[in-house]
Amino acid sequence: MTGGSALATSLSAHGVDRIFCVPGESFLGLLDALESQGRVQVITTRHEGGAGFMALADARLTGKAGVAMVSRGPGCANATIAVQTAQEDAVPFILLVGQVERRNLGRDAFQEVDYGRTFSALAKAVIDISDPDRAAEQLAQAFQIAQRGLPGPVVVTLPEDMLDSASAMGAAPVFGIGRPDVAGSGVTRVAEALATAERPLLLAGSALRTSEGRKALRRIADRWQLPVVVSSRQADLLENTHSAYAGQLAYGADPKIVEGYKAADLMLAIGTRLGDVTSQGYSFPAAPVPQIPLHHVHMAPEAIGTLRTCESAILSDCAAFLDRLAELAPDRPRWIGWRDRLHTDWLWWSNWAEAGLPDEAQDGVVFGAVIAELARQLPPDAVVTSDAGNFGAWLGRFLRLGSSQTFLGPMSGAMGYGVPAAVAASLRHPHRRAICIVGDGGMMMTGAELATASAAGATPIIIVSDNGAYGTIRMHQERRHPGQSFATSIGQPDFAGLARAMGAGAHVVQRPDEIAPAIAAALADTARPSLLHVRTSLQYISPLLTLSRASQAPEVVQ
Repeated sequence: MTGGSALATSLSAHGVDRIFCVPGESFLGLLDALESQGRVQVITTRHEGGAGFMALADARLTGKAGVAMVSRGPGCANATIAVQTAQEDAVPFILLVGQVERRNLGRDAFQEVDYGRTFSALAKAVIDISDPDRAAEQLAQAFQIAQRGLPGPVVVTLPEDMLDSASAMGAAPVFGIGRPDVAGSGVTRVAEALATAERPLLLAGSALRTSEGRKALRRIADRWQLPVVVSSRQADLLENTHSAYAGQLAYGADPKIVEGYKAADLMLAIGTRLGDVTSQGYSFPAAPVPQIPLHHVHMAPEAIGTLRTCESAILSDCAAFLDRLAELAPDRPRWIGWRDRLHTDWLWWSNWAEAGLPDEAQDGVVFGAVIAELARQLPPDAVVTSDAGNFGAWLGRFLRLGSSQTFLGPMSGAMGYGVPAAVAASLRHPHRRAICIVGDGGMMMTGAELATASAAGATPIIIVSDNGAYGTIRMHQERRHPGQSFATSIGQPDFAGLARAMGAGAHVVQRPDEIAPAIAAALADTARPSLLHVRTSLQYISPLLTLSRASQAPEVVQ
């Protein structure tokens, strides 16, 4: 056995069945072992950033650590965006990185990088595996660190010669992760506080993104009948038509809807770190002193009680906490009217027909019309992935998600996530339609992963909102420097032609009457990837404002 085969055995022991990579000579010993053992599928991507994003999406879908492999130096530098996104999104991620030969470490060898220094602020740990006898043990440590507490990225460096050296490894170890149990007194304390509230609000976050977490949240919504708001990019935690669902605190949240939330007299925040976007710029709940009593529950100690004072800061498994709390539900909650008002307000706000917005402008299709039609045709078990950009405000407002639909989007705001995530989702769930919503900027960053999809047999649908600009930056530019458009225009490539060149079907949408048939045709074409190139209005930059009014509009979280 070699160091490479020891690592391949350890990956299988940890339940890894798929790895994403751009091949490099620095880890050929591991690639050879993976091919020989035949237990792990290796997906060859077109860019290391795409490989990393695919691994993160796969982790979100499986609940296990995602794995990507990249070569030393430039390869690892390209994958850094995935490391940062894993940190901010709290996704368990193992980045396997080739390294120079052990005898050349510290000699400034070709493509040598000090990864400990490079990733000190981004990764939970950097583990250097220099001893092939300890390769499986140290990889087990990496998996444990990535998944315990607040999940995140771990970088594992693999000297090239170590992978080919003999290893005396025995059985591949798998270490326990360890999670906090339910704090019984904390559950009682929260139940007692809720019993005295008139307008309580439950804010649910990403730590509930498990089957147990979603079931527990639904149980609380049914039994306590609390209004449920979700944190940024977590709209699929509870079906949006549930009578308790009241929307999400996210990019582009309507200030009027947020004002409705602020009428609450108690907040139970569970599974969320209450970061900048979710708290609307640290305004709700306010930091460092919230304007209402705050009870904060999380499984990771670093996520609670650090930015705000809390009535109670409870370290607990989030799903188990909600299950215990459900047992203490009152017979006749006094806040039903409050819950119904918030839900009704959200239903009205998320209804395209009520929005009073046009389907088309002089400079293109209004993208909300595309999202509204997609919502009508969306398969009940679809996986929707989103890139970063102003188009996300249309998606967050007008796409209502059901109980069996999944949403994947980066809380980090990283452009380039959407297409690779859709490829990974299609590979993980080939019988579900994976649909990506991406801007023209994000498409040009990682759109080449359509070629990965074609090669690997994935069939995602990519919907490109093409307004010829870096839209979010253009909006802020207009707000701060009215009338000045500089460095934010990016042209309008032939995305349909690019898609066809990479083996995908393609449709061009230039008028509202072309939207529905294009979506229907893409959904019907299950044998290959598909792309919808939507010529989108830049003037109608978001549901909240037009570009020409941006300089007069109040600042909102975007």
